[in-house]
Amino acid sequence: MSSRKGEAYKEGELEVILSMAPTVNNIKWLSLLLGRTPEAIGIVYKIAYEHGPFGKDAGIQERKIIEAKERVGVAIGRTKLRVKR
Repeated sequence: MSSRKGEAYKEGELEVILSMAPTVNNIKWLSLLLGRTPEAIGIVYKIAYEHGPFGKDAGIQERKIIEAKERVGVAIGRTKLRVKR
């Protein structure tokens, strides 16, 4: 698997990730298909659905994921950027 660490997601990739349930198998297949580590795919799901402090300093990525969730029509999880304190 090629590593795309640090590279931006291509158009549509976040939408594909977010349109699938975050199961172990889906993460494995997405990792192989998108050339990302399973951890990288997991980070997208964590930012999209968790409400704890994880990713609080990843503002740009968080914004892109929230916008992708909107385009896909995901109805649960964070819908707005966090306010930095």
